[in-house]
Amino acid sequence: MHNAAFAALRLPHRYETHEVTAADLPATFDRLRRDEMLGANVTVPHKEAALRLVDDASEEARRIGAVNTVVRRGARLVGDNTDRYGFRQALEESACVPTDQTVLVLGAGGAARACVLEVMAGNDVIVAGRTLERARSLVESMRTVRAARLRAVSWDEAKRLRDVDLLVNATPIGLQGEDLVAELGLRRPPAMVADLVPTAEETPLVRRARENHGAVMDGLLMLLHQAARSFSIWTGSEAPLRVMRAALPRPV
Repeated sequence: MHNAAFAALRLPHRYETHEVTAADLPATFDRLRRDEMLGANVTVPHKEAALRLVDDASEEARRIGAVNTVVRRGARLVGDNTDRYGFRQALEESACVPTDQTVLVLGAGGAARACVLEVMAGNDVIVAGRTLERARSLVESMRTVRAARLRAVSWDEAKRLRDVDLLVNATPIGLQGEDLVAELGLRRPPAMVADLVPTAEETPLVRRARENHGAVMDGLLMLLHQAARSFSIWTGSEAPLRVMRAALPRPV
């Protein structure tokens, strides 16, 4: 997407991917400060660690507690987070915006936190994680933001929930083809499904939600809008969204 966007705007940049271990992350950020780079994206499992490695961070990144976009300003690195923006744009495009409804968010990391921030106003939000303490920690940190109808449950408790209007998958389940509907023991997905997992083929959750004729937010759509926001942060130019959409591995 980014290389297609750079080419469309005739910008002399190139987007490359690099796999970095947790141990190598500080040295990688040091190289970002020295090298002639616009910046970088950061993905799992390094987004929360990245917040501690930048020289400054946007209010959005601090509220979410994670960085997924880094921009170089001279020798300083500034962290930002495009998760909530991408989630909001994708929800609206997919007609998955909840209003006074029950939302189940699976996951307790930075992406889940961004999703909770976006949907917590006016909805009943339930956060479920493999580790109940992480889910509780996320919920407690959110209570200071505004009065919210927000609670944490265990993974087993999440499997027993049935009156859910919007299911948000902010875990990696589905990245390797796992079936989240089967994992939760559901006969069918809820009326609205938002899957953050971006894969070349539709995840089983997205596929089954479409078969059930529900409203579906595909992870690739969120990735598109996240990427467009990152592009603007790096370049100061409006992202060519149509060009970036065409570069995705399948239509969304």
